[in-house]
This record gives sequence, structure tokens and C-alpha cells, in this order.
Amino acid sequence: MRIIVMMIIVSLTLFFCHSGSTNPIEVTYKEHVEKNIYIPPISELTFNNLVDLSKTAEPTGDLKLKLEKQLSMVFIVNRKYDASLNKPYVRIGQWNIKRGFNVLAIKDVLNNAKDYESKHKNDVRKKKQTLFQDELNTFTNSDIICLNEVDVGMPRTNYENIAAEIADSLGWNYVFSTEFIELGPIFQNLKIDKEQYAGLHGNLIISKFPIVSAKVIKLPDFYDWYRDEVHKKQSPLEHFRKFGAKKIFSETIVPKEVRHGGRNVIIADIKLPNDKIITVVSTHLEDRAYPDQRLAQFKYLLDNIKNIKTPVILAGDFNTSTTDTKPTSSKKEVEKRIRDPHFILRQAVFIPVPFVPGVGGLAAITVSKLLQYKDPFFPNIPIIFPNHERKLYTSLKKFQFSDGGTFDLSGDKKNSYRGKKGLLSNSNQRHWKGFKSTYKFEKPRVIAYFKLDWFFVKPIGNHFKPFNGRTLATLNKSLKGGISDHNPITVDIRL
Repeated sequence: MRIIVMMIIVSLTLFFCHSGSTNPIEVTYKEHVEKNIYIPPISELTFNNLVDLSKTAEPTGDLKLKLEKQLSMVFIVNRKYDASLNKPYVRIGQWNIKRGFNVLAIKDVLNNAKDYESKHKNDVRKKKQTLFQDELNTFTNSDIICLNEVDVGMPRTNYENIAAEIADSLGWNYVFSTEFIELGPIFQNLKIDKEQYAGLHGNLIISKFPIVSAKVIKLPDFYDWYRDEVHKKQSPLEHFRKFGAKKIFSETIVPKEVRHGGRNVIIADIKLPNDKIITVVSTHLEDRAYPDQRLAQFKYLLDNIKNIKTPVILAGDFNTSTTDTKPTSSKKEVEKRIRDPHFILRQAVFIPVPFVPGVGGLAAITVSKLLQYKDPFFPNIPIIFPNHERKLYTSLKKFQFSDGGTFDLSGDKKNSYRGKKGLLSNSNQRHWKGFKSTYKFEKPRVIAYFKLDWFFVKPIGNHFKPFNGRTLATLNKSLKGGISDHNPITVDIRL
């Protein structure tokens, strides 16, 4: 009976979240865009290449080389954009845009803020309309924006090049890198426009200022997006998880996302109008991985940026959800418990008392989530209330660049939004005893809020320090259903 209860508890809590290495690859494409100047294609993979990739987990020969080239390339477009700074700081934005489903709204926010406000003002509650206007103005006045989950040539987003759509509408410079070659529509034999299908999905940085150079770093893989998706079986527990996700949270778990590729990092040097160089690092850590595996990705990322001597703004969706979204089964749940020393010790302590381990497990899960749901860096309390994301913060705190620089973890009233002091509040907005959440389920049930998106900033002395970190939830929810499933965030970097 205890096992059955535990399995039900586990299946419900599963939804509470939302390897190798390569050498850095330098910029492949760099074009100054002028009239009639040729811009290379963002992908050299033909539709037949994509069909062939959909049939194998291990491409060989020329197909393998083409795939590796696409996944190791950064695509840069620099324009003659005359940007100046009329303020003593640079504003950085970060947003997971959910593939770009609402790209028209995103472009309106950035290009036609007044029109967007007038169209959607009545969709915002009266008491939040002033905040809506302020958040809209805040994001519109960003100078550099990092974007995750950007589609290029996918049926689900009308085959649009979302990267170019956004950057071109602003006339800004941009750098795009491919994380995944999306093969699901081909694998499922869906009707596809062969001429428009590119199947790219990745990360993007757009900037008013010139992108001097960029490179991409591939992160260690902890989920095989081809094999694990093609061969995954729908266990009874997985069906139960999907049912619970739909009924409790109104969220749909995608059946099969067949892909080649993996998570990566864009490292871009950007030249400001004062001729100073800042380094913007954009990433998206794996959601289908345990916290300790995401920690390994994070440490690998840090190892690859430790020699940077310029100011660093590290931004992205770090998926700090305390769990993973891999398809589940009874075997997987047993393995998950075995690898968790807190679970083992809790069972050992209470095993002589009937039902206490099960009840204790439920209490631990519930209280842990209540403590961590808006603050994944909440102190780890071993056995009783373990926090599996805490080690990411510990690594951040201990990390030192080769020039002696460190990330600014401060949070004083003077430099934080609305005077909320506390850990990292200068770069990330705090709320109550935690952080302002950047992700929540459509129908939240007490602990359905998460802080997944972050800024971590390395200043140089007293310069380039972060302040006014914000989460723009009202702006995101101004469109029915949300512009994205993530709220955008911003931070100002003092010059």
C-alpha cells in the first residue's frame, strides 16, 4: 500500500517543473548587411538531408559532417545600425519565447509599444494598468536581448525565420545558434512544405550594438533527443502523469519530440558606443535532466568562460525546477529514489514505524516545494527538506574568473527593484521571501510557480554592476494566454 501511495505522490510531483564535449567553434558567418549584399543561408541542410536524419540515430559520412557543422555554427548578421547611449547604463533582456508562437506580439512590443498598449490595455486588470505600461516601456528600451526557443522554418510557427523576423523588424544585429534539428513532423509523416522546412530551433541574441565576435559551446548531453524519443514507451505511470498534467494544470506533455542536437551556449562579444566590450552569454539548460546533471552542464559552462576578462552577462533559462520532465516509468522512479541519498536516509530513519516513511515522504515533498517554488536557491536541509538546485548557487558563489573577477550576487535596497534586498536581488527581482517567478502553469495549484530564468553578472571593479533586475509578468500576460509561457526579465548594467 505504501508503495502505491508513494508512486501516486511521485507521479503528481513529476510535473512540478516545467556527453561529450566539443571545442569552441569560432564565427562561421559574418556579413555586413547592405543593399544587394548576399547573406549565406542559415542552414545548408536540404529537405532530403532532414529526411535521412529522421531515419537514424547515428548519421555517417557527409550527412554527419553537415549535421555537426550546423550544430557548431553561429550565424551572425551585423548591420549599419547607428546606436548611441543616452543613459549611463545598458539594459539587457532575457526571454524564453516558446518557439515564437506569438512573434507578431513580440514584434509589436518592441516596435510599436504605444499601439500594443492601446490594443491590450483593457485586457489587463485596472489596478495593474500602470504597471503594464511601465513594464512595456522597460522591455521596449532594452539594448540587447537574449532569446531562447527560437524556431526557424518549422510548421508549428508557419515556417517563419523567427530570429530574422524579430531582428529585421528592429534593424538590429543578431547571432543565432542551432540547438536542435527538429525532425518530429517528418518522423510522424505530417504534411510538410518541403521548400520552407528548415527544422531549426535554438538560441538568439539581438543587439543594437555591433557583435564583434561569437562562438558556440556545446554542453554535455544528458538526454538523447533522438533515441529516447523514438523508443520511449508509454508506461502506465507516464499515462497517469499526462492525465494529471492535463486535468490538474491544463498543461499538455508533447508526445514525441524527435531531434538531433543538444543544449548549447552562445558567447558573444559586443562593442558599446563608448568602445567598451562586454561579453553576453546566452544558454538554455536541459529540462529533461536531474538537477545534478544540469549542475554538470552549468559547471562545464563556467569552465568555458572562466578566462573571459571583459564584463560578463550570463543569461538564460536554467530550468531550476528541482526535478526533470523525462518520460517516466516505475523503473525510473526507483532509480530516481536510489540516487537520492536524502530519500534513502529518510526511509532508514523511519522504517521501524509503519506508514511514517510514506507520510514523511509526502510531507518532505510538500514542504520542500513550498519553500523552493519561488526560490530554487533556498538552503538545503538534508533528509527532511532537500533542495537539489542549491548546488548550482553554491557553484556560482565559489566560481572565480582567471582575472580574479566573480559574479555579483549582491542585493541591496538601493540597487534592487522596489527596494527588495536579498541574494541576487540587484540582478533578479525578488518577491516576498523568494524571487518573482518567470514561469507558471496555466492553472496554478499553490506550488505551480517557478524561477527558471536568470541573470548572473560579472562586473569589472565598480563598473558594469547590475541593478534594477525585473520580471515583467504583467507585460507577458497582457495577451490572452500569455505572449509566452515564460515571463521576460531585464537587468540594467551600470557603465
